[in-house]
Amino acid sequence: MSERETQGRRVVVWMYLAAVGVAGVFGYVLGSIVYGNGGPAGPLADGPGAQYGAVGPVTFELTGPNLALFGVLSVGVLLGVGLVAIEYVSRRTDAS
Repeated sequence: MSERETQGRRVVVWMYLAAVGVAGVFGYVLGSIVYGNGGPAGPLADGPGAQYGAVGPVTFELTGPNLALFGVLSVGVLLGVGLVAIEYVSRRTDAS
């Protein structure tokens, strides 16, 4: 593996970490502004109760920290699976 390949992989990892971080920040800001931080005080709040979101069997309250965690996990897993697949194919191509 050359120095140039190592630098390229490092750039891809930093881009991955930046995308995951931005997803977390956007999730927190969205939850804080739109749904209100600590209660249903935002413009999309319906009634006095808390707002909930669901992804499959997982249900969570729509707050800044919860949406930040959701953004980090979803972007991290989706991009992570793609990066692992690319790394696998790259190693198999280099081996042949």
